Amino acid sequence: MGIISIQSQVVAGYVGNSAAAFALQRLGTEVFAIPTVLLSHHPGHGGAGGEAVPPRILARILEGLQARGCYSRCEAILSGYLGSAENADIVREVIDRVHAARPDFTYLCDPVLGDDGRTYVNDSVVAAVQGLVRLADIVTPNAYELSLLSGRNFANRCQALQAMRVVQASGPKIVFLTSFCGNDTPKNTIDMLIIDGELAWRLTIPKFEREFSGAGDLLAASFLYFWLPDHDTRLALGAACSALHEVLLETVAQDSDELSLISAQNRMAAPACNFTAEIIV
Repeated sequence: MGIISIQSQVVAGYVGNSAAAFALQRLGTEVFAIPTVLLSHHPGHGGAGGEAVPPRILARILEGLQARGCYSRCEAILSGYLGSAENADIVREVIDRVHAARPDFTYLCDPVLGDDGRTYVNDSVVAAVQGLVRLADIVTPNAYELSLLSGRNFANRCQALQAMRVVQASGPKIVFLTSFCGNDTPKNTIDMLIIDGELAWRLTIPKFEREFSGAGDLLAASFLYFWLPDHDTRLALGAACSALHEVLLETVAQDSDELSLISAQNRMAAPACNFTAEIIV
């Protein structure tokens, strides 16, 4: 079985599909990677060339996947950075096609909208992503994105969980807050919080004093991979955070401005340090 991954793609570096597709393939899953945006490299490095993929091209890609019988082979859809509001319609089209082929599929929406108090996209994309969140089984916002989606500000774990419940009430069963530093988060750590139905778990990992482009893309993809076999949310949270931590350690060791996915691939697949989530309700 495979996963359709619809998000940005770069030629050089590891963000969006360029991170998610490799990680999923290395872990052992077939991936159908559909690029919403095609760029030379991450725009944060400066001088990036490329553009959003026109919806008419994406529509033709979807037709080709239909002809190839790919939709019946997919147990999940992963969406990330859209590039344009129109591409939300492409995601919905994929959802409809996969649903027709196998109704038991899972949809994970990674709502790539912004971070650190800054929105990357325009209001129409925010509205489009909010619409996709309502269709999702799983949603994986960072702290800033959770604030946008919930309409709430939060300063501690309890308040963050309340904001997550607001998003959960809009549709998704699972809400995974992928990075949060509140006033009750231990120093030099990051909280990962997740709710699944009525249950909630917390996992705290070491914090690095630097940013990692693509870390959220990698985390969302690996969580989906580990969750799919048994729908064990606690296990998937621990496994995904452990895999991510190994990649970040390798990236720091290499002093790289891109995720060191290639050199860390064996560490990612068999982490030396395994984190365990604790239930918080």
